[in-house]
Amino acid sequence: MSSQPNRIDLEALLAQALAPVDPPDYLMSDLEDRLNRISGIAADELDAWEAGAFHDPRTWVRPAAALAVGTAAAGAAAVLGVRRKRSRQQTAATGPVVFARKALDTIGNEVTRRLGS
Repeated sequence: MSSQPNRIDLEALLAQALAPVDPPDYLMSDLEDRLNRISGIAADELDAWEAGAFHDPRTWVRPAAALAVGTAAAGAAAVLGVRRKRSRQQTAATGPVVFARKALDTIGNEVTRRLGS
């Protein structure tokens, strides 16, 4: 019988278990399609809201909810699009600060575009 116990490299096991995993492309594209549909439905809801109902605060709930949900869905879809582009073009020259600035610009432009149309 051996006098030394079996050594387990706990650090290597944790590094292997906690390695980042990118979702499959079909999952990201499906999620992006769903988010685009949600923002489209929210935009349709806002379009259907009658301007004459503006005077009654009881009618503000649905448009406010549509605006919040549509903005969140458009922002999430923009984040997924930026992430997809980044994974395709991943260059070592751009740092996290440059990426964050470009991502925020893209998200802002995408949300503005989706809410404007």
